[in-house]
Amino acid sequence: MKFLRIVCVLYGLMVNVTLHGNRASNLEDGGAYTFFVVSNNPQLQEIFEQILQLHGGLSKSSIQGQLKITIDVRQSRIKVYLFKESTKLSKLICEGPDALKTYIDACNRIIAYMFRTPGFFHSTLVFVSDVSGHSELYLSNLLFEKVVQLTRDHAAVLRPRWHPKGTHIVYTTCGKSGFPDIYCMHLASRSVTAIAQYRGINASACFSPSGKQLAMVLSVKGIPQIYISDMDGKNLHAITQCNGIKTSPIWFDQQNLIFGWDESGYGPQLYKISTLKEKIFLNHFQKIQISLSHFVDEAALNLDKNKLLFTATIHKTFQLGIWDLNSKEARFVTQGPLDHVEGCWLADGRHIVCTEKDVGKRKLVVYDTQTGKRIPLPCDSWNNTSQADALPYGYFN
Repeated sequence: MKFLRIVCVLYGLMVNVTLHGNRASNLEDGGAYTFFVVSNNPQLQEIFEQILQLHGGLSKSSIQGQLKITIDVRQSRIKVYLFKESTKLSKLICEGPDALKTYIDACNRIIAYMFRTPGFFHSTLVFVSDVSGHSELYLSNLLFEKVVQLTRDHAAVLRPRWHPKGTHIVYTTCGKSGFPDIYCMHLASRSVTAIAQYRGINASACFSPSGKQLAMVLSVKGIPQIYISDMDGKNLHAITQCNGIKTSPIWFDQQNLIFGWDESGYGPQLYKISTLKEKIFLNHFQKIQISLSHFVDEAALNLDKNKLLFTATIHKTFQLGIWDLNSKEARFVTQGPLDHVEGCWLADGRHIVCTEKDVGKRKLVVYDTQTGKRIPLPCDSWNNTSQADALPYGYFN
């Protein structure tokens, strides 16, 4: 069973087969501002409430609250004002055309003003859904107001990852050749290029911070190893040469990777390794000492590079935890009887998107890592959504 779980992580089949220095909230961890929205347009009021409630530091009040947001609509243009009652503050947050982009911009500015962190409501998700009857890739904003289907391969699609500039998506497809193969899609043209089609496992590809290289897991020579290549799959070379299953590499920076390695057969742990050629043959690994579980994998680094998100086992479930790179302390973010896997960070370095798994069901949810608040995304109609990766800005804008 342990081996099966590790292989599932390797294939990305656990479904079945920020920004500027240190940040601080105006509230202590676990707190939230109450807010209410005032508008003569009930539909517009509902949209603003839906957006703002994606932030764990805000809680809607039906009558009054610490924050009052008023929306003035005149001749297809809106003005959004913020009133903070405790200080009698009033501030014009946003003025613009009566359109969803203006609403999202206004909500982001409210978050930036109140919490001194960037808003994340403009993020774009690439995710997997089987709403068509097959596992395919889709793009969406956080409200699922606009969803675009990217692939029509009629094959299992796994682990999509954004290029840092939002121009490409790399992913694994199972079924075309009989093996998991890695492909890269150019979004503007929708053209697809094969990156790795070797006999055996080709999986878990991700772009470097510069976008010029890829890290991936290949079993071209037998035991799965971590490889890096150019963006088009050329100049391929292994950076690990050891026994044990390797999984889910991510780039810590341009010269170092973090990946899962099951060295002992009891479950993977996270390790850091250099990608510099002169250090490859030393196989010098630095273990990240996370003692919460014997199974720690699927790392994700926030944009500030001070917190590492990971998947671990506890009480026979998969849950998401955070390791603080400064304090070297780890803690769980999610809990309960359901599995929470495949986590990725949103732009504020505080909220994450992950897959929540119930029996036969998968859906995307947001978690606030400070308050622990769980916020479901409006994706129920898209059927078994999972494996999301978030672009920090709006692709559709």
